[in-house]
Amino acid sequence: MNEKRNLFEKSLNLFTLNRVDRDIYSWNGKNVGWGRVFGGQVMAQTLIAAYKTIDVDHYAHSFHSYFLRPGDMDKPIIFTVDRIRNGKSFTTRNVKALQDGEAIFSCSISFQKDEEGLEHEISIPDVPAPEELKDELEIREILLKKLNIDSKDMPMFLRQREIEMRPVEIQDYFEPKRMPPYKNTWIKPKGTIPDDQVIQQAFLLYISDMGLLAAANNSVGVNFLTKNLQNASLDHAIWFHKKLDLNDWFLYSIDSPITRNARGFSRGSIFSKSGELVASCAQEGLIRLWPESKKK
Repeated sequence: MNEKRNLFEKSLNLFTLNRVDRDIYSWNGKNVGWGRVFGGQVMAQTLIAAYKTIDVDHYAHSFHSYFLRPGDMDKPIIFTVDRIRNGKSFTTRNVKALQDGEAIFSCSISFQKDEEGLEHEISIPDVPAPEELKDELEIREILLKKLNIDSKDMPMFLRQREIEMRPVEIQDYFEPKRMPPYKNTWIKPKGTIPDDQVIQQAFLLYISDMGLLAAANNSVGVNFLTKNLQNASLDHAIWFHKKLDLNDWFLYSIDSPITRNARGFSRGSIFSKSGELVASCAQEGLIRLWPESKKK
């Protein structure tokens, strides 16, 4: 339990940036990722940097970004904020994340004050409740035992996360096959997120990079264990529709309309347990399956 708690607190610590100068911030702590900095970390940190330049009661409603270069796990990250517009209703910021003077990530973020207006929203998908489902790690452990594989040989397969994930659709990672182009997962933090919309939005942005590309992978019968597969997020967008409270189960419902030209496109809807649509996102990712002869 302490390990899970420490991992969760480590994730929240990612949202604490150092001020270098006006509109310039840095992250000098330990980066999160495997081989390269996790995209969710950089996205969340750019949002935090942008919020530090906003003095009015405006909150992020849309975030559009591009992953430009792999982030180096062993180097600090500098964030530069460009104050594009300060308006009465909307405020806009552009943010770049830099390593060694080169941009590894860029985004444009729009902020808006709360307003009353016309409303409609789609309904939450009809899926089993989280209490009826197994934890993803438990499913993976059962799969390894079934195949008589020592868990010590696959540390990434059973790595702990700062969230508990309970998938609706079960897949066999060792014998992948084409699956329907959708993926539903119940998610809950392994800790308490502060009642602060800036932190709540940053946390959702952080974890929203988990699973989008996987839905596109599943649709063409590959996954992160597939040999010669090259996967990488190319861009990411998220829209915040309502005030967030992520301290209970929420459903991440993803569909992948198309995969072609070595790119997979996915869309995600985030619903509260009570059925409210609180956020939406979209992403294109690189899905490049190299021939054996071109193995790198």
